[in-house]
Amino acid sequence: MSAVIKELTKSEEQMMDIFWSSEKALTSVDIVNMKIRDTWVNGLVHNIIRSLIRKGLLIECGAERYSTQYARRLSPKITREEYAAKLLVSKFQEKTSVAEVIAALVKERREEENLIEKLEEIIQRLRKEDE
Repeated sequence: MSAVIKELTKSEEQMMDIFWSSEKALTSVDIVNMKIRDTWVNGLVHNIIRSLIRKGLLIECGAERYSTQYARRLSPKITREEYAAKLLVSKFQEKTSVAEVIAALVKERREEENLIEKLEEIIQRLRKEDE
């Protein structure tokens, strides 16, 4: 059974969007320097990052020196899609089947180009992993 994941606050979600969109690991200094939000000062950025680490969404992958101190380099531990899937599973638990939730998602995004082909590729990949 998959680990239960907690829903993110708005600030945590915005922070994860930064990490998910980045092609490289980031430090808190990088994020403060991006000036995404005026209210995101050093202390608040550290608190949000600490919360995301506790929730198992960020992982440390090195350090970078800034003047006389070091800042941890962090990257996402799971993808945006994996987070969404874990959140859905934790919300529904045993109340409904995963297949029915997936069918509803597909129905919502039916207009997406090559959706059926992409799903068939995913199914084939999952079958190979199970062999």
